[in-house]
Amino acid sequence: MPAVAGCVSAHWPSTNLESLALIKDTPVNCLFMEAPAESFRKAAEARGIRIVTTTDVSPQPRNRIDFAGGGVIATSQGLWPGIHLEHDGKTAAAPTGAPWIDTNAGFLRFAHANAPPGSVVWMANRPPSGRVLTARDYIRAIGDASMNGARWVIDFQPEFWERLYRGEPEALQDWGRIVKRLRFYETNRELCDLPDFSGLVLVEDESDGALLSGGFLDMLAARHVPAYALPPGRLETGLLPGLQMLLNVDPAGMTPEEKALATNAARRGATLVNGPPGWKVALPQDEAITFGTDEIKKLDEAWKEINGLVGRRNFGVRVFGAPGMLSNLKITADGKRLVLHLLNYTDYPVESISIHLKDKFKSARLLTPDNETKPEVYDVDDATGIDIAKVTDAAILIIE
Repeated sequence: MPAVAGCVSAHWPSTNLESLALIKDTPVNCLFMEAPAESFRKAAEARGIRIVTTTDVSPQPRNRIDFAGGGVIATSQGLWPGIHLEHDGKTAAAPTGAPWIDTNAGFLRFAHANAPPGSVVWMANRPPSGRVLTARDYIRAIGDASMNGARWVIDFQPEFWERLYRGEPEALQDWGRIVKRLRFYETNRELCDLPDFSGLVLVEDESDGALLSGGFLDMLAARHVPAYALPPGRLETGLLPGLQMLLNVDPAGMTPEEKALATNAARRGATLVNGPPGWKVALPQDEAITFGTDEIKKLDEAWKEINGLVGRRNFGVRVFGAPGMLSNLKITADGKRLVLHLLNYTDYPVESISIHLKDKFKSARLLTPDNETKPEVYDVDDATGIDIAKVTDAAILIIE
């Protein structure tokens, strides 16, 4: 399992030895296959490529994941990341008013909070059918998982794979762009695996819909409000210093000891927000990964109250001028650096982004797949301001 946990993997549709040339000099070091021939396995291993089968890692629907087992936690279910479009092709609006983004961020943050330390999460969802994906679509899938501490098991639509295997120049060029972004995240993997950081914590578990996408964590992310998930059973050890607000979705589901821990956090200065008595959403009975229509209405009503409480408060960082983007704030073990991941879900560069950090910082570095720069750091009220000229698809801001 330790060897598998470090894999940068790809669903591999071919057992032809010539196909291995496509991953030469790339970060991909692991092929996820059903049962390849022994000759192919040996040829791959001779090139330093590990073969992983469903016997080694078995991706599960979200509602069947065994978090307690740790190791490699893999799911076959995931939203395809991107701006959500209605059937008529128009952009859908989120309850926040911003364009709604299909993302697996909320689920992945809860998965890391609920899994034992050292666990690895794989998003092994396959590309959607019915529309042709571009290189940018694949890049978003890689980034959506990576900035939330997981890895997407790379996969190809059949049509793209055929063009790539035939060596068509345009397909090879797209694959080069995908590999470049993949290398960016793998080079900075330690920055992806850092714990989430915020002055706002959402206490939730599976019974509250934590395994579904489109919940409160995703709504907060759409507003660029940093937050981290915490199951009730992790309250004793999981609360971070500087806690400002604790959102408790279902107080009735907590034990007396857990309620006492939440109350103690309030006594130390945090705002404790409890869900209304009896508030509950009905979870899907099948293997759905999003809320039903009736549950979305309940979430929207609750969101109005949460949004009013969150207001314009700074829980670590505020991001301005970044519609169609998501961010995730993380912290290093020594507490001396914050790391802000930015991912663009649109098809065009996002320009003139302003970052306001809650505390005072001295310097910053901006990493992108193309280069590294040192943006100016300036004072703004009681915070620190940083301006970013443009994010084409992905960026990591390291604040000292």
